[in-house]
Amino acid sequence: PAGLSARTFPAKLWRLVNSPRVRSVCWDSQARGLLIDHSLFQRELLSPGGAQGPAPHTFRATQFRSFVRQLNRYGFRKVPGRAG
Repeated sequence: PAGLSARTFPAKLWRLVNSPRVRSVCWDSQARGLLIDHSLFQRELLSPGGAQGPAPHTFRATQFRSFVRQLNRYGFRKVPGRAG
């Protein structure tokens, strides 16, 4: 996104969610939130042999809970009653 440093967590997250290569994270039907397939995310982005390689080139997180902490730091919250 314009005006956002490419190295910040929000910019990296935006690129990740909008990448056609990443299947584990996508926008919800109203594009107001994220849907994350936990197990696919682990395989795809956090595993050394994943589709995107290991996460360090994208995020510092190497564990899903660290990624969730980053989301929380930027104001993301889990929505009760939603699958995922």
